[in-house]
Amino acid sequence: AGLRDQSDEFFVGARRAVAGGARLWRLSLPSIAPELKLHGEQLIEWGGAQRWVVTPMEPTAVREAAAAVGGHATLFQALDKSPGAFAPLPPPLAAIHRRLKASFDPRGVFNPGRLYADL
Repeated sequence: AGLRDQSDEFFVGARRAVAGGARLWRLSLPSIAPELKLHGEQLIEWGGAQRWVVTPMEPTAVREAAAAVGGHATLFQALDKSPGAFAPLPPPLAAIHRRLKASFDPRGVFNPGRLYADL
């Protein structure tokens, strides 16, 4: 229940760290991915496939570490959310994303800027 409700000691400490300027990340990785050498506290669940990291590291470094083992990192909590919750899309994928959004939401009324600032 503590993991589900994010009330166990890791998340309590993470909230304090975020209040001090750190960021809480949720990493989705292959379950066989090795331990990531990231500065800060880590919590591993789902047999290694989901990992939580609270760290003051730069967003690019966290995202690169996750991508290097075949996963991705989502910014879950932070005072400064300017890096965006999701990793920037490669240009070809961003173009497809824009075209899909324009097709389904031509007026741009559904969650503008929610996933990416420019969409």
